[in-house]
Amino acid sequence: MFQFGNVLFRPMEKQDLELLHMWENDAELMMYSRSRPLTFLSMIQLEKRFEERLKEEKHLRFIIELVDTMKPIGIARLEQRDWDNVKTGHIGTYIGKKELWGRGIGRQITVALLEMAFTQLNMERCDAGSAEYNSRAYKTLIACGFKKSGTYRKIHYVNGRKWDHFYFDLLREEYLSVRMELLRLTLRDKLEQYLETIRISEG
Repeated sequence: MFQFGNVLFRPMEKQDLELLHMWENDAELMMYSRSRPLTFLSMIQLEKRFEERLKEEKHLRFIIELVDTMKPIGIARLEQRDWDNVKTGHIGTYIGKKELWGRGIGRQITVALLEMAFTQLNMERCDAGSAEYNSRAYKTLIACGFKKSGTYRKIHYVNGRKWDHFYFDLLREEYLSVRMELLRLTLRDKLEQYLETIRISEG
C-alpha cells in the first residue's frame, strides 16, 4: 500500500467489484471518467475484466481510500508503456464518491501517481487525457505540471454534441523542477511525514 497525505492506494481486489459495479454503471460518473455515459457493465463482465487485468504486470490499478475512514472513494491506474524505448506512464483516476468532487482530492491522487512514476518506477514521462467538457479534470492536470500537447478533434459524442479530447504530458525533468512546490501545496502539514517515509537513511 502507498499512503500519500489523506489518501491510501491499495491493490484492487475481487471483493471491490460490487462497488465498481455501482460506479461503472453511474451515467454521470462515466460521462466524466470515460466520456461514455451509457456504459453498462454486468458483474460477469467486470469479473472477466478483473481476471484479464491480473495478467498485466506492467499496469498498476488501485482502489483509493481516505486514510481517516479507510473506505473506498475511487480508483486510479498507472499503466507502464514504452514509446520508442522511452518509459512512459499513462495515468488515470476517478472519484466514485461524487460528494467529494471539487475538494482537491483529485490533485492529491494525481501528484501521488507522479511520485510513483518518477521517484519509484524511474519513468521518463507521463501522459493523460481529458474530454473537452471535463474542465475539472484538465485543470487538475495543469495544476500538477502537465502541459497540453495535443487535441483529438470531435472524437467524443456526448449529450447530442461532438467534443474534442485533450492530450497532456509531463516530462521527468519538468516534474522534478516543480516537485517540492507541488508536494508543499498538496500535502501541507503532512509533507514532512511523507518525506520521512521515503527518506533513505545514510550509513
